[in-house]
Amino acid sequence: MEDLIKEIYDNKMKKSKWNRIDYEIEKEIRDLLQHVEEHLPPKEYEKCRDKMYQAAFAGKEKGFAEGFRYGVRLTAECFIQKEGREES
Repeated sequence: MEDLIKEIYDNKMKKSKWNRIDYEIEKEIRDLLQHVEEHLPPKEYEKCRDKMYQAAFAGKEKGFAEGFRYGVRLTAECFIQKEGREES
């Protein structure tokens, strides 16, 4: 199932441009780094910024996978409850 979720996420990302969440992530990173840039050499700042983006977007992908699994479990639970009521 993990491979299927990853495939769905990758296909979604290939077809979509940046969405509201991506812009919110970008703004959050900019806000966090606002005062750091002036204290670091440009290369160090870029490395720090890039690592933050990597972590943020990895978290976004993991969040998608968790939400997907939760949605599948919730849907299955609803079907099981519906079948139980129909049998009664």
